[in-house]
Amino acid sequence: MPAVREDAVLTQVLGIQTYTYGLYICAGLAMAALMLWLLSRHLRLKEGTAPVQMALSLVLGLILSRVFYGLLDETLGYVMPVWAMVRLNTGGYSLYGALAGACLAAVVAAKIVKEKPARCLDVLAPAFLAFTACERLGERWIETFGLSRGLTLEVFFQPWIAVVDDYETWFLMTWRIEFVIAVLLCVILTIKLLKPHRDGNIFLMYMLLFGATQVIMESLRYDGHMTVRSFVRMEQILSMVLLGVAVIILAVRNWNKRRALALAVLISIPVVTGIAVGIEFMIDRTDISRLLLYAVFIILVAVPAVLGFRLMKEDKA
Repeated sequence: MPAVREDAVLTQVLGIQTYTYGLYICAGLAMAALMLWLLSRHLRLKEGTAPVQMALSLVLGLILSRVFYGLLDETLGYVMPVWAMVRLNTGGYSLYGALAGACLAAVVAAKIVKEKPARCLDVLAPAFLAFTACERLGERWIETFGLSRGLTLEVFFQPWIAVVDDYETWFLMTWRIEFVIAVLLCVILTIKLLKPHRDGNIFLMYMLLFGATQVIMESLRYDGHMTVRSFVRMEQILSMVLLGVAVIILAVRNWNKRRALALAVLISIPVVTGIAVGIEFMIDRTDISRLLLYAVFIILVAVPAVLGFRLMKEDKA
């Protein structure tokens, strides 16, 4: 029987010890596979698309999730060597690496079955959100994971949203908020997918919505996961990249028809990024109310997302 970490929360299944977090990952994969199959049938994707896409997603998602973590996490003070990356029971994984693998799998599967890649990416969006929701729930069973900085406002000292340690310090359970966000986005995008839409737009909506919300959530997190130089959260950067790429695609697509709006959207990305970096520094280095800073942060990040949806609405092609 493979060795397991003694400090991890374990569950027995048919007499076999397994990580509790791993069970949530398995549940998420099952949910994603079911949604891929059902949505592929609804959109009448070509025969075999769903099983091929899911099989490739499992392989490529695991590989890139591990590679992203190994290359981008420096909590040990250095990049994880290759020999350590292949030891799957050490270190961690990257959600964005899993997303990159799933996207690559969608494109490759589309080529294999001769389907449009955009349609495979569309069904991937709600399916990956279902997986994300289960993964967030699983974070509850990893000590100190998915928690915020110590809270200072007593209004948040509520057991349904925060947890208290032995020193009477309260921490926001960011994993629980991220679970709710993932479920809501999954429902919204599934409804959008079931209605007439332009191929690829559902995945672009996912990029806008998940990228924008995750920029804020990664700022709230304070668990050290994929953090470089003690404060740069790589998955927060990747969230902004996800949002930015979606905005750029929409701006390029509408450049000739709505040039002024497209230009405004493109300008918003570097401006928002620059101000966001400033806010990140202010959160821990000034006495300004964090509540005020996060209110400004949310409004700021919403600008490119709203402009992106405006471009999508204007695009009648």
